Amino acid sequence: MTTTMRQLWRGHIVDILLIVAGLSVSYAIAKGPLHNYISGEIEDLAVLGIVAYMIIVSSHLGSKIPVPVAVIELVLGMGLAVVGLKSTEPLKLLAGIGANMVLFMAGAEIDLKMVRAWIGRVSTLGLLSFAGPALVALAYSRFLGLGTGAMLILIAGFAATSAALSYSILKSTGLLKLRAGQVALTAAMIADIAGIVFLSLATASIDPTIALYVLVLLAVIGLQPILPRISGAPFEAEIRLVAMAIIILGVLSEAIGVHSVLTSFLLGVVVSETVRSRRELREKLESLATGFFTPFFFVASGMSVNAILMLRELPSILVLSLLVILSKFAPSYLYFRQALTTRRRSSIVAASSLVPLLTVTIIAGEAGISVGIIDEGLYSIMIGIVIFSAIASTIIATIYMRR
Repeated sequence: MTTTMRQLWRGHIVDILLIVAGLSVSYAIAKGPLHNYISGEIEDLAVLGIVAYMIIVSSHLGSKIPVPVAVIELVLGMGLAVVGLKSTEPLKLLAGIGANMVLFMAGAEIDLKMVRAWIGRVSTLGLLSFAGPALVALAYSRFLGLGTGAMLILIAGFAATSAALSYSILKSTGLLKLRAGQVALTAAMIADIAGIVFLSLATASIDPTIALYVLVLLAVIGLQPILPRISGAPFEAEIRLVAMAIIILGVLSEAIGVHSVLTSFLLGVVVSETVRSRRELREKLESLATGFFTPFFFVASGMSVNAILMLRELPSILVLSLLVILSKFAPSYLYFRQALTTRRRSSIVAASSLVPLLTVTIIAGEAGISVGIIDEGLYSIMIGIVIFSAIASTIIATIYMRR
């Protein structure tokens, strides 16, 4: 064993022990000696405790390795599934709120003034980064002989860009302060919107109560002028108002067949100018979302993956990941170089920020399984592409950030 390998092992031995400890306890509860002595209520608490432990471990690992924390949470969730730990109703509830919170924060990141000013450029770039993977999804669905619903799920999953990871990459590289970074982030959000639209088309059903949904959604638009007026009110009134709106609209949208993440995203867009202009409110919402709810969503999503099936699908995952990454990166890079005359290094980093998949892909896969449109095999492929795209984009950005 070389000196470098010894140093690497010593540097991560504590991390490995932390993970092994969590998996061992999970096995003891799921299939081991403790399983027969734990009641349903205690098991629910035990599962939440283990997931919370893995979330803390993920944060620790995220500070040491160049991989997005959300991907680490996803992989650790897959590890929990391997040892037999299953999601519970309390965990599903927290994960559902987390999914809506992360899409709300993505919508709140949109700079509407910049979108209006650069609508042509950002729309073109966003649709370019979406079109290539969408064609890959279309070709793959035709190859498998899938129906329209499954095809729309794959398009949403393959082509939507993770605005949250794009934001992280652009901020860490310092590109977010430049025009290229702002254009890239807004284009990522355009791709996210397109993915959410395709997801909603795949899962929506026509219901007379949609009129009520529209009326409530219009009422939510009235939150924009209200939020500044209640700033500084006691008992964190603005946080409560936003959180209640997300929950109520989420329940209503699910009841009429519109996926709740679309509603949460639109709500985020509606209040984006208020949230962006008030730093304290933005920090509180980010703490509530990323600090508590969204980690449960990513770990729970990993727990729903069949790791054995993913290994069987590994050849398909590798080929599709390569096609998705290239079809996102290549047109985006050329657009930055030719249309925006951006420097080569900045173009590479900006284009790599449009590569990663994450939230919309996971939500699309879970929605597809819940309504019976896709099977576990396709879901495993989608999660595999999420992992490879997130790691590839982070590595590319990190390499060129140092040059």
